[in-house]
Amino acid sequence: MVPIIRKEWCSLRFAVTGTDPRFSILKELLEKDGHAVVSPDRAEMLVPPPWDPGARYARLESYRIANAALTAEGAAALLAEERPLAGAAALVLGFGRVGSLTARALREAGCAVTVAARRRESRAWAEAAGLAALDTKDLPAALPAFAFIVNTVPAPLVTEELVALCRPDAVLLELASAPGGIDAAAAKEQGKTYLRAAGLPGTYAPERAAAILRDAVYEAAATPLPRLGVALTGSHCTFDKAISSFSPLRRDWELVPILSETSAETDTYFGAAADFRARLEALCGRKAVTDIPGAEPLGTREALDALLVAPCTGNTLGKLANGVTDTAVTMACKAHLRNGRPLVLAISTNDGLSGSAGSIAALMQRKNVYFVPFRQDAPFQKPFSLQSEFSLLADTLAAAREGRQLQPVLLGA
Repeated sequence: MVPIIRKEWCSLRFAVTGTDPRFSILKELLEKDGHAVVSPDRAEMLVPPPWDPGARYARLESYRIANAALTAEGAAALLAEERPLAGAAALVLGFGRVGSLTARALREAGCAVTVAARRRESRAWAEAAGLAALDTKDLPAALPAFAFIVNTVPAPLVTEELVALCRPDAVLLELASAPGGIDAAAAKEQGKTYLRAAGLPGTYAPERAAAILRDAVYEAAATPLPRLGVALTGSHCTFDKAISSFSPLRRDWELVPILSETSAETDTYFGAAADFRARLEALCGRKAVTDIPGAEPLGTREALDALLVAPCTGNTLGKLANGVTDTAVTMACKAHLRNGRPLVLAISTNDGLSGSAGSIAALMQRKNVYFVPFRQDAPFQKPFSLQSEFSLLADTLAAAREGRQLQPVLLGA
């Protein structure tokens, strides 16, 4: 894997957070390439641990494949420390990235490799690669034949009863994340050799593992983020919550701020319009779109990948349901929808179960329109009021990009 941005970018400020054992080496590599490692508040890019939802680099297929290849190499080396691999019968549970590459590594080391997989398609791929394959339901009859049993499936497969069927001298290696697929307590109680290799790349080859991390971080930094319009309409009591909820979205999206004219200009008991606008623009790193001429290009030369209206008032719901385009936000929605991309509405309205109920029902049936799940926010004081759960913005957007409505859309109290 070749670092993508090392030559193109003079210097970036990275914040490497968390306690991943590879991170100390990663920091050295970044600084060697001329970048700065700084605190999160000064960083241009955060580098959290791979398991953090904000770790964009860890979702890159190139990273996952490189990490799986190093895991497979380390697994073969670990098993070779227990006994010779040549001529030994090895069973690999699962045939995903790690499973397929581990099976190949063991075969190259001289093992007679069999793959166990639940899905017929996976077994077909294994057989196409020249490996023996069996269904996981046939494990009870098959297990006694294997000297090595390697699990890559993060779900219980080799239970206490099946551990008892393994050869007394079998080596059981767990590569899957928790809870794993091998009953570790049973293996130890029965005197079987059980190895758990969590984070194997970092312990087997820390320098190479850190280099894989570095290259993935560079690739993520050089890959443009999808563009998300974040639009506010006039539920002023919700502005503070909405803007705070937008902050985590910056990890996965380039944010484009949009304000209805009322939101941009009206001071209320909840705060000055200029202050809310300044916060939103600072968060997004750009000036807000506040009029119809500025919103129209969001469907053409400045097209968005998704558009979030949060809060979305009953007034805006009614306009969207009836095709009225008279604000920056409704124009942005109209321009955006013609591209067939998701429009996500986070409603905040006192008449959601009365005057706006029909608009909600109409928009629920509209193609490419999705709702952030909502509930009655004050059922006894304001029995008709509905408000979306703003903590579900990211999950709703992810589902919408896959063409589905996050469920349940109606939340309990």
